[in-house]
Amino acid sequence: MNNPRFNADFAYVLHSVPYKETSLIVELFCREHGRLPVVAKGAKRPYSGLRAVLVSFQPLQVRFSGKSEVKTLSHAEWMGGLMAPDGKALFAAYYLNELLMRGLSREDAHPELFDLYQDTLMGLVGGEDMNLCVRRFEVGLLQAFGYGLDWQNDAQGREIDTSRDYVWVDQVGWTPSSGGDVNGLQNAAVDYSVQGLLIAQIQQGQWSKVAASALKPVTRKLLLTHVAPNGLMSRVWMEHLLRA
Repeated sequence: MNNPRFNADFAYVLHSVPYKETSLIVELFCREHGRLPVVAKGAKRPYSGLRAVLVSFQPLQVRFSGKSEVKTLSHAEWMGGLMAPDGKALFAAYYLNELLMRGLSREDAHPELFDLYQDTLMGLVGGEDMNLCVRRFEVGLLQAFGYGLDWQNDAQGREIDTSRDYVWVDQVGWTPSSGGDVNGLQNAAVDYSVQGLLIAQIQQGQWSKVAASALKPVTRKLLLTHVAPNGLMSRVWMEHLLRA
């Protein structure tokens, strides 16, 4: 990553802050370079070509160079093909960005997560159910970071029983639930059971609104434990919107 020559990649803008009088520090999510901070020199100038394209939720092709942690952005081109999310979907998209900002280490590439992010934005723009889009992304992000859920077996290695309910025990697995009894592991468990039938359906790629709702407490606890222990502001905003 210390090659001074120009690098090219596909990217999305996660966040940007002013830098000096006319420039920006931009956090990019690149397909092959992961989360990457770049200096966009002159991007705040009214007629800068960078100013028009360095916006969130738009696919970009970028070029950058430099040996330091913060690279220098030399080119950014809008790739087209994606409208910006609006309304409640816009807050959901900001939530995705906050998760990536909190969870991604710099220059740690996750091409599959990049593709999932892009697909999720397309789903939000296309009017897919917001809870379904967000939950699939949360599950994929946790998987990419090493905290994925096992959809096939319980904590004992037994195949998920579609007639039973389960509680997720962090870093242990699905534990059969019976009236709240999780075999003495309550402190590490999500206090909400999920039907084995829903777990099996997700394992087969069959997502539903019911499954998305059932998994919400599970993904929330895992994200707050492993990705954002100080909480997520965008999730608070989104919860208020969903109740509105």
